[in-house]
Amino acid sequence: MVRLEDVTKSFGSRKVLENCSLEIEEGERFVLLGKSGCGKTTMLRLIAGFDPPDRGRILIDGQEVDALPVEQRPVGFIFQRHALFPHMNVYDNIAVGPRVRGVSESEIAHQIDELLEITRLTELRHAWPGRLSGGESQRVALARAIINKPKVLLLDEPLSALDESLRQNLREELIDIQRAFGITFLFVTHDQEEAMSLADRMSILEGGSLLQVGSPQTLYDQPTDPFTASFLGEVNRLEATVLRQTGNQVTLELQEGEVLIALSKMTYPKGTKLNCYIRPERLLLTDTETDDAVNRLDVKVMQKLFFGNRFQYRVQLKNERVLNVQVPYGERAGWDKGDLLSVIFKHQDVYLFTP
Repeated sequence: MVRLEDVTKSFGSRKVLENCSLEIEEGERFVLLGKSGCGKTTMLRLIAGFDPPDRGRILIDGQEVDALPVEQRPVGFIFQRHALFPHMNVYDNIAVGPRVRGVSESEIAHQIDELLEITRLTELRHAWPGRLSGGESQRVALARAIINKPKVLLLDEPLSALDESLRQNLREELIDIQRAFGITFLFVTHDQEEAMSLADRMSILEGGSLLQVGSPQTLYDQPTDPFTASFLGEVNRLEATVLRQTGNQVTLELQEGEVLIALSKMTYPKGTKLNCYIRPERLLLTDTETDDAVNRLDVKVMQKLFFGNRFQYRVQLKNERVLNVQVPYGERAGWDKGDLLSVIFKHQDVYLFTP
């Protein structure tokens, strides 16, 4: 549906996007995740036609659109600020696009009635933008974009100005609306939780390049680079040296002098320096002996924090390096500061990257 081929864009001497290639399938929700200022909005503007790429091609539904002006591209755009016309009520805000295209008023009324019902705005059809809540304004902006029947809807952090509880509800509504209309969504955000809850597939933009592409679970469980591992969730990092490798089993010595085993498809010569990334929820605290088939490190509890749905322990290794360990609320979490314990974790839960 949307294909970018080696797209590059600079503003003066600052290169924002470099050789970015991406394919988004028809009818999917694709999320582009990255830090503020990383070029996410620039990519949307290139697809919409507000800015031209310096190099590369952009295709929508098989048609190259680089030479097409904004109004001829089959895309809708929803901005961070919903930009409703303050002098028009909800109905007239939604009707702007069809009226410009010369659609009859009877057909416009039929389409808007349908949209108002789906977006739960029927009772607000005559309301003015100043009376609307943030969530209601967001749904009006969505209806105004959808009524133009775009093949692709570009959403530039449309939930960023809303409070967290409202954002949670609107994420669910966005998914329902997208499924109802079957429109391809390209959604950009800097919020990791938002990205993972909305996406069919996603990618991370960093340093002008698109990193790993895949489902949220794939990126979280099988990161192929250290930035993806650390940006998409929390990680602990340990420095280690390769002692030996047998097949895909890598034996490493930590700076603490302890040994752990990881699994990797890569081949590492003896003596290679590596960083070991381990997610806090993959570590298990225990005060008992365990199976030799898992990694085991001795630790001392330094701090215990309560976050409602989980406890977070800060534990210290022999050389005073600190690890974070998450324990779901309801599971055993009776240890306190000063307790001597062990953390255990599986071989496959260690991600290996070169420094």
